[in-house]
Amino acid sequence: KELYLMDFDGGNIQRLTFHKGLVISPAISNDRKKIVYSLIKTDRSRGKRNVNLYIYDIKKNKSYLVSKYVGINSGAVFLPGDEEIVLTLSFKGNAEIYKMNLKNKKLKRLTNHWAPDVDPSVSQDGKNLTFLSGRPGRPMIYVMEILGLEKTLKRVSYVGQFNATPRFSPNGKKIVFSSWLDNRFDIFRINSDGLDLARLTKDFGSNEDPTFSPDGEFIAFSSQKILSKNRAVQNIYIMDKDGEILGPITKHFGNCLTPRWSK
Repeated sequence: KELYLMDFDGGNIQRLTFHKGLVISPAISNDRKKIVYSLIKTDRSRGKRNVNLYIYDIKKNKSYLVSKYVGINSGAVFLPGDEEIVLTLSFKGNAEIYKMNLKNKKLKRLTNHWAPDVDPSVSQDGKNLTFLSGRPGRPMIYVMEILGLEKTLKRVSYVGQFNATPRFSPNGKKIVFSSWLDNRFDIFRINSDGLDLARLTKDFGSNEDPTFSPDGEFIAFSSQKILSKNRAVQNIYIMDKDGEILGPITKHFGNCLTPRWSK
Protein backbone atom coordinates (compact mmCIF):
# COMPACT_ATOMS: atom_id res chain seq x y z
CA LYS A 1 0.00 0.00 0.00
CA GLU A 2 1.28 3.45 -0.93
CA LEU A 3 0.19 7.03 -0.35
CA TYR A 4 -1.81 8.88 -3.02
CA LEU A 5 -3.27 12.36 -3.33
CA MET A 6 -6.31 13.34 -5.40
CA ASP A 7 -9.03 15.96 -5.79
CA PHE A 8 -12.28 15.47 -3.86
CA ASP A 9 -14.05 14.38 -7.05
CA GLY A 10 -11.52 11.63 -7.73
CA GLY A 11 -9.50 13.49 -10.34
CA ASN A 12 -5.82 14.40 -10.57
CA ILE A 13 -4.52 11.25 -8.86
CA GLN A 14 -0.86 11.43 -7.82
CA ARG A 15 1.26 8.68 -6.30
CA LEU A 16 3.43 10.13 -3.53
CA THR A 17 5.38 7.23 -1.98
CA PHE A 18 7.35 4.26 -3.31
CA HIS A 19 8.27 2.45 -0.11
CA LYS A 20 7.22 -1.03 -1.24
CA GLY A 21 5.77 -1.53 2.22
CA LEU A 22 2.42 -0.88 3.94
CA VAL A 23 1.58 2.81 4.29
CA ILE A 24 -1.19 3.44 6.83
CA SER A 25 -2.94 6.22 8.81
CA PRO A 26 -2.24 9.39 6.78
CA ALA A 27 -3.15 12.88 8.01
CA ILE A 28 -2.70 16.21 6.21
CA SER A 29 -1.23 19.28 7.92
CA ASN A 30 -3.37 22.34 8.49
CA ASP A 31 -1.38 24.35 5.93
CA ARG A 32 -1.75 21.48 3.39
CA LYS A 33 2.01 21.30 2.87
CA LYS A 34 2.78 18.00 4.61
CA ILE A 35 1.30 14.56 5.21
CA VAL A 36 2.18 12.45 8.24
CA TYR A 37 1.80 8.68 7.88
CA SER A 38 3.10 5.36 9.18
CA LEU A 39 5.02 2.69 7.32
CA ILE A 40 5.03 -0.99 8.20
CA LYS A 41 8.22 -2.47 6.82
CA THR A 42 10.83 -5.03 7.85
CA ASP A 43 13.91 -3.53 9.51
CA ARG A 44 16.71 -5.61 8.02
CA SER A 45 19.16 -4.63 10.78
CA ARG A 46 16.78 -5.98 13.42
CA GLY A 47 15.14 -8.67 11.33
CA LYS A 48 11.75 -7.44 12.56
CA ARG A 49 8.83 -5.42 11.30
CA ASN A 50 8.23 -2.05 12.91
CA VAL A 51 5.61 0.68 12.47
CA ASN A 52 7.64 3.87 11.86
CA LEU A 53 6.37 7.41 11.39
CA TYR A 54 7.18 9.57 8.34
CA ILE A 55 6.28 13.00 7.02
CA TYR A 56 5.89 13.66 3.31
CA ASP A 57 6.72 17.21 2.16
CA ILE A 58 4.35 17.92 -0.75
CA LYS A 59 6.39 20.83 -2.16
CA LYS A 60 9.72 18.98 -2.00
CA ASN A 61 8.15 15.67 -3.08
CA LYS A 62 10.15 13.92 -0.39
CA SER A 63 9.56 11.81 2.75
CA TYR A 64 11.62 11.84 5.91
CA LEU A 65 11.60 9.71 9.06
CA VAL A 66 10.09 11.29 12.17
CA SER A 67 9.88 8.53 14.77
CA LYS A 68 11.16 4.96 14.94
CA TYR A 69 10.68 3.91 18.54
CA VAL A 70 10.38 0.15 18.98
CA GLY A 71 6.79 -0.89 18.42
CA ILE A 72 4.00 1.41 17.22
CA ASN A 73 4.63 4.93 15.88
CA SER A 74 1.25 5.52 14.33
CA GLY A 75 -2.08 7.34 14.10
CA ALA A 76 -0.46 10.79 14.07
CA VAL A 77 -2.41 14.02 13.47
CA PHE A 78 -1.17 17.61 13.33
CA LEU A 79 -2.01 20.14 16.03
CA PRO A 80 -2.87 23.76 15.08
CA GLY A 81 0.28 25.46 13.82
CA ASP A 82 1.70 22.17 12.49
CA GLU A 83 4.70 22.30 14.84
CA GLU A 84 3.41 19.44 17.00
CA ILE A 85 1.63 16.15 16.40
CA VAL A 86 -0.40 13.78 18.54
CA LEU A 87 0.31 10.09 17.96
CA THR A 88 0.29 6.58 19.41
CA LEU A 89 3.55 5.14 20.77
CA SER A 90 4.14 1.77 22.42
CA PHE A 91 7.87 1.85 23.23
CA LYS A 92 7.09 1.55 26.95
CA GLY A 93 5.12 -1.64 26.34
CA ASN A 94 1.55 -0.34 26.25
CA ALA A 95 0.09 1.79 23.48
CA GLU A 96 -0.50 5.35 24.75
CA ILE A 97 -1.26 8.77 23.24
CA TYR A 98 1.61 11.29 23.18
CA LYS A 99 2.23 14.81 21.96
CA MET A 100 5.49 15.30 20.02
CA ASN A 101 7.29 18.51 19.09
CA LEU A 102 8.47 18.02 15.51
CA LYS A 103 11.57 20.22 15.94
CA ASN A 104 13.13 18.76 19.06
CA LYS A 105 11.16 15.46 19.24
CA LYS A 106 10.25 16.19 22.86
CA LEU A 107 7.36 14.00 24.07
CA LYS A 108 4.50 14.67 26.44
CA ARG A 109 2.38 11.69 27.50
CA LEU A 110 -1.35 12.44 27.31
CA THR A 111 -2.87 9.11 28.43
CA ASN A 112 -1.80 6.69 31.12
CA HIS A 113 -3.65 3.40 31.52
CA TRP A 114 -2.94 -0.33 31.37
CA ALA A 115 -5.40 -0.65 28.45
CA PRO A 116 -4.23 0.46 24.97
CA ASP A 117 -5.10 4.00 23.84
CA VAL A 118 -4.80 4.53 20.06
CA ASP A 119 -5.95 6.42 16.96
CA PRO A 120 -6.24 10.03 18.17
CA SER A 121 -8.10 12.89 16.51
CA VAL A 122 -7.85 16.52 17.60
CA SER A 123 -10.53 19.21 17.35
CA GLN A 124 -9.74 22.08 15.00
CA ASP A 125 -9.20 24.50 17.88
CA GLY A 126 -6.69 22.08 19.41
CA LYS A 127 -8.53 21.89 22.74
CA ASN A 128 -10.01 18.39 22.69
CA LEU A 129 -8.82 14.90 21.88
CA THR A 130 -10.84 11.85 20.88
CA PHE A 131 -9.31 8.37 20.67
CA LEU A 132 -9.96 4.67 20.99
CA SER A 133 -9.35 2.94 24.30
CA GLY A 134 -9.57 -0.67 25.43
CA ARG A 135 -10.57 0.37 28.97
CA PRO A 136 -14.05 -1.20 28.69
CA GLY A 137 -12.50 -4.50 27.51
CA ARG A 138 -12.92 -3.65 23.82
CA PRO A 139 -12.07 -0.53 21.77
CA MET A 140 -14.53 2.29 22.42
CA ILE A 141 -14.38 6.06 21.90
CA TYR A 142 -13.30 8.53 24.58
CA VAL A 143 -12.97 12.32 24.65
CA MET A 144 -10.70 14.42 26.89
CA GLU A 145 -8.98 17.79 26.96
CA ILE A 146 -5.75 17.90 24.96
CA LEU A 147 -3.86 19.02 28.09
CA GLY A 148 -3.80 15.36 29.08
CA LEU A 149 -6.06 15.84 32.07
CA GLU A 150 -7.58 12.42 32.61
CA LYS A 151 -10.10 13.94 35.02
CA THR A 152 -11.82 15.33 31.90
CA LEU A 153 -11.94 11.87 30.28
CA LYS A 154 -15.36 10.70 29.12
CA ARG A 155 -16.50 7.60 27.24
CA VAL A 156 -18.89 8.57 24.44
CA SER A 157 -19.56 5.37 22.46
CA TYR A 158 -21.40 2.21 23.47
CA VAL A 159 -22.49 0.84 20.08
CA GLY A 160 -21.29 -2.38 18.42
CA GLN A 161 -18.73 -4.95 19.50
CA PHE A 162 -15.88 -2.46 19.01
CA ASN A 163 -15.23 0.91 17.36
CA ALA A 164 -12.54 2.37 15.10
CA THR A 165 -11.18 5.62 13.61
CA PRO A 166 -13.02 8.43 15.44
CA ARG A 167 -12.73 11.83 13.71
CA PHE A 168 -13.98 15.25 14.83
CA SER A 169 -16.15 17.46 12.66
CA PRO A 170 -14.56 20.84 11.82
CA ASN A 171 -16.46 22.59 14.65
CA GLY A 172 -15.60 19.83 17.13
CA LYS A 173 -19.25 19.19 18.01
CA LYS A 174 -19.59 15.85 16.19
CA ILE A 175 -17.53 12.68 15.95
CA VAL A 176 -17.83 10.27 13.04
CA PHE A 177 -16.51 6.71 13.47
CA SER A 178 -16.90 3.11 12.35
CA SER A 179 -18.35 0.32 14.50
CA TRP A 180 -18.32 -3.46 14.07
CA LEU A 181 -21.98 -4.44 14.07
CA ASP A 182 -23.91 -7.22 12.29
CA ASN A 183 -20.62 -8.82 11.11
CA ARG A 184 -19.39 -5.70 9.31
CA PHE A 185 -18.25 -2.14 9.87
CA ASP A 186 -20.73 0.71 9.52
CA ILE A 187 -20.36 4.48 9.89
CA PHE A 188 -21.92 6.28 12.87
CA ARG A 189 -22.07 9.91 13.98
CA ILE A 190 -22.38 11.11 17.56
CA ASN A 191 -22.13 14.39 19.46
CA SER A 192 -18.80 14.90 21.20
CA ASP A 193 -20.68 14.74 24.52
CA GLY A 194 -21.98 11.24 23.69
CA LEU A 195 -25.55 12.24 22.76
CA ASP A 196 -27.54 11.96 19.51
CA LEU A 197 -26.11 8.75 18.04
CA ALA A 198 -26.97 8.26 14.34
CA ARG A 199 -26.20 5.30 12.07
CA LEU A 200 -25.19 6.63 8.64
CA THR A 201 -24.62 3.40 6.65
CA LYS A 202 -26.48 0.09 6.56
CA ASP A 203 -26.64 -2.74 4.01
CA PHE A 204 -23.91 -1.06 1.98
CA GLY A 205 -20.95 -3.40 2.40
CA SER A 206 -18.40 -2.89 5.16
CA ASN A 207 -17.62 0.80 5.77
CA GLU A 208 -14.62 2.31 7.57
CA ASP A 209 -12.30 5.31 7.98
CA PRO A 210 -14.75 8.24 7.83
CA THR A 211 -13.46 11.81 7.55
CA PHE A 212 -15.37 15.11 7.42
CA SER A 213 -15.01 17.65 4.62
CA PRO A 214 -13.62 21.06 5.66
CA ASP A 215 -17.12 22.57 5.81
CA GLY A 216 -18.55 19.62 7.75
CA GLU A 217 -21.23 18.95 5.12
CA PHE A 218 -19.78 15.73 3.65
CA ILE A 219 -17.99 12.57 4.78
CA ALA A 220 -15.50 10.51 2.79
CA PHE A 221 -15.10 6.84 3.75
CA SER A 222 -13.90 3.49 2.42
CA SER A 223 -16.38 0.74 1.57
CA GLN A 224 -15.65 -2.90 0.83
CA LYS A 225 -17.98 -4.91 -1.42
CA ILE A 226 -17.80 -8.70 -1.58
CA LEU A 227 -17.99 -9.72 -5.24
CA SER A 228 -17.46 -13.46 -4.84
CA LYS A 229 -16.06 -16.01 -2.43
CA ASN A 230 -12.51 -15.07 -3.38
CA ARG A 231 -12.88 -11.48 -4.54
CA ALA A 232 -13.71 -8.15 -2.94
CA VAL A 233 -13.22 -4.52 -3.94
CA GLN A 234 -12.68 -1.51 -1.69
CA ASN A 235 -13.25 2.08 -2.88
CA ILE A 236 -13.54 5.58 -1.48
CA TYR A 237 -17.08 7.02 -1.35
CA ILE A 238 -18.59 10.36 -0.39
CA MET A 239 -21.87 10.86 1.48
CA ASP A 240 -23.49 13.90 3.03
CA LYS A 241 -23.35 14.41 6.80
CA ASP A 242 -26.72 12.68 7.22
CA GLY A 243 -25.76 9.48 5.36
CA GLU A 244 -27.03 10.04 1.82
CA ILE A 245 -24.38 8.35 -0.34
CA LEU A 246 -23.38 10.39 -3.37
CA GLY A 247 -21.19 7.73 -4.97
CA PRO A 248 -17.62 6.43 -5.34
CA ILE A 249 -14.66 8.64 -6.21
CA THR A 250 -12.27 5.74 -6.94
CA LYS A 251 -12.83 2.89 -9.36
CA HIS A 252 -10.60 0.20 -10.90
CA PHE A 253 -7.72 1.47 -8.79
CA GLY A 254 -7.04 -1.42 -6.45
CA ASN A 255 -8.22 -1.49 -2.86
CA CYS A 256 -8.45 2.11 -1.60
CA LEU A 257 -8.77 2.93 2.06
CA THR A 258 -8.17 5.50 4.82
CA PRO A 259 -9.17 8.75 3.09
CA ARG A 260 -8.23 11.95 4.87
CA TRP A 261 -9.72 15.25 3.70
CA SER A 262 -7.48 18.33 3.74
CA LYS A 263 -8.64 21.64 5.12
